[in-house]
Amino acid sequence: MLRKPLHHKAYVVGLMLLVASMPLSHFGMGLMTFLLLLNWIAEWNWREKRERLRANKSCLVLSALVVVLCIGFIKSDNLSKAFSDWISKFAIFFIPILVATSAPLKAKERRWILGSFVLATFVGCLSSLVYWKTRSFTDIREISIFIDHIRFSLCIVLSIVFCGCFILKVTPPNRWMKPVAVLMALILLLYMFIAQTLTGILILLVISLMYCIYLLFSRNQMKYQKLLLGFFLGGLMLVIGYLGWITYDYFHAKDVVDTEQVTAFGNPYSFDAKSVVENGYHVGYYVCEPELRAAWMMRSDTAYSPLLEMTLIRYLNSQGKRKDYATTMALSDKDVRNVEAGIANYDYTRSIGLRRALYPTFFSFTLYKKYRFLYDSSLLLRVELWSLSWEVIRDNWLLGVGLGNNKAVLNQQIVSSNSPALESKKQGCHNQFLSFWMCGGILVLAYFIVVLFYPFVKMRPQLTFLYVAFFTLMFLSFFMEDTLEVQTGCMLFAVMNPILLHLKDSDRCAEMEKDKRLE
Repeated sequence: MLRKPLHHKAYVVGLMLLVASMPLSHFGMGLMTFLLLLNWIAEWNWREKRERLRANKSCLVLSALVVVLCIGFIKSDNLSKAFSDWISKFAIFFIPILVATSAPLKAKERRWILGSFVLATFVGCLSSLVYWKTRSFTDIREISIFIDHIRFSLCIVLSIVFCGCFILKVTPPNRWMKPVAVLMALILLLYMFIAQTLTGILILLVISLMYCIYLLFSRNQMKYQKLLLGFFLGGLMLVIGYLGWITYDYFHAKDVVDTEQVTAFGNPYSFDAKSVVENGYHVGYYVCEPELRAAWMMRSDTAYSPLLEMTLIRYLNSQGKRKDYATTMALSDKDVRNVEAGIANYDYTRSIGLRRALYPTFFSFTLYKKYRFLYDSSLLLRVELWSLSWEVIRDNWLLGVGLGNNKAVLNQQIVSSNSPALESKKQGCHNQFLSFWMCGGILVLAYFIVVLFYPFVKMRPQLTFLYVAFFTLMFLSFFMEDTLEVQTGCMLFAVMNPILLHLKDSDRCAEMEKDKRLE
């Protein structure tokens, strides 16, 4: 009799440790998946498992995705690589079956599992913030020390959503969770802006807008819905207005060529009318290279190279200054160190803010439009890779190019097209829909879409807003990333899907247990 409770406790603790490993440890994810599998086999109640599985078609539909992906073996010419890619998605097959065939989770157990995920993500954020404050970086994305920054941003957004649910739903005697959840959500949000995770910020904005729409049509929140909606829409308009202003301020040229065309020492300025505009000023206006060289040799021991010259010119330009001896000598010691470190824009040194996040992308857009040159822009790189992936798919739309071949074929397309994405080889197409289409053809893509929308067609009454928020998070990430090609993204999709699909059933069971205790 004690065997079932012990196995169930091991199952719950295993899930808690598994979700806690997602933002922190690839090894932890692998280890906990293996231990959950051992516990599942050791239960040995196969008849019960079979009956539960028959009653849970949603998990079967999700698990079958890995089976359908076997179509990709048809055209694969590297079976070893194909099997490796296929087995990396095995969690999508096993985890939903494990959850479906195990005893249903109680509402309290689900809260502990989701709380473990939030706590682990919070610890990951604090560790990354400490790492950021104690080191210097040229790429802010490097502060994500446990997993890659994109998948970490997905964990952060989902954790903020969970915190919001704890704040809105948890009732006494757990009132202590509300202030803790508010504090954690604020710190997680702060980290997103510091780390410039634009993908995560955009997804969070979309989910917030969806929640406001949900409140607008919800009968349970009539007292507060108009106030909350007003606050959100007002804040959204302010953000949109601010984005419009800083965009205009960046691209609109404020400088003009006046009658003063020589420096204070009488040396002539050069004016490149074809130079790009950055921070509202032409980079090639009011440049006196001899004075820049002379001043830099007095301010720094770093050699004055062509690369450093352009960095110095752009740095002075971002401050709205002319590029001559006087302005270079007037730079602070911190400014000099920034230029030495290769920081070419003063706004890149801001600790937080949309200017720091958007200006590198704006500069990349300018270079791509003018020279078709990809420079430090993940968005433009994605657009280029999507276009090249479509070229591959157009010739292999039925069965794809084969599982394990997609990256190699895409690399060949990059080279043959002489694409500016040459330096991005071996990164994939950064779109899960295109990735599945390339691997297994139109049938794999079609079934993947069925998997995503099956709950909305067959399980609509059971769905909570929390599941809708999770679906939105994953769906949007599939457009921007090969989310399921990385362990964390695969686990996030495989584990949270079955757990969040049946929250209403769990809450109903909890209410029944509470009523029994009251009786």
